[in-house]
Amino acid sequence: MKKGHWLLLAAAALVAPALRVVQLRCGFDENGLAIPGTWSAWALAAVLAAAALGFLLLARALPGQNENTGGLGQIFLFRSAAGAALGVCGAFGWCAAAVLTFLASSRSLLDMLLAAFSVASAAAVLYVIAALRRGAQTQGVALLIPVCCLMMQLIVLYRADAADPVLARIYIEILALAALTFSAVQRAVFSFHNGSPRASMPIAALGVILALCAAADRKSVASTAFFLSLALVELAFLSAARWDGANEGEKAEEG
Repeated sequence: MKKGHWLLLAAAALVAPALRVVQLRCGFDENGLAIPGTWSAWALAAVLAAAALGFLLLARALPGQNENTGGLGQIFLFRSAAGAALGVCGAFGWCAAAVLTFLASSRSLLDMLLAAFSVASAAAVLYVIAALRRGAQTQGVALLIPVCCLMMQLIVLYRADAADPVLARIYIEILALAALTFSAVQRAVFSFHNGSPRASMPIAALGVILALCAAADRKSVASTAFFLSLALVELAFLSAARWDGANEGEKAEEG
């Protein structure tokens, strides 16, 4: 990403979670109900909306689905050890969050499936990052594993949160998981040379911001670790992304 993209991401990633912390402390009464008109709630919504609009406007210059000719290996270049380290830390954190969630759960069949899917997803992320860093070909199906895992977790989370009537308390983590799921889908599509940098960049950046806001909820150690880990994974792929790199290479060859 360009410097302007990173500045917007850094600003929103600092301000939005801080506003979420203030909202959780001051925006609810002793019964857990949202206090109408709380400034932090409105400010958080405004920051998220402004960040979304900003990234959408910045992404207009990027290739769309029909304009992009690059595959996963041409778009995500893990040349930086720091970027790869972010992804590795995120993957291991995802594993740790899965173990913590499983230990704190009723250990039902669904809990076992989610834990197994999470570990497999983290392994898939490690495999893809290692392959891309070596410049080797990757199996496209590997990135479909995190997509399936996140979709399952989104369904489970939505069903669990549906019993909570206070939307202000639950909407951040639902939005975060939805954005992370869509970002994983967009990333997986690059494996089949059908990705859209114009769609992928904004949703990945919003995934980072929303994941940090969800981590600020501090519902549990496992939940905080889960969202922080996924934010690291998104940051790793954003740092490795060369959204118009493949097209530029082709133009150079034609010239």
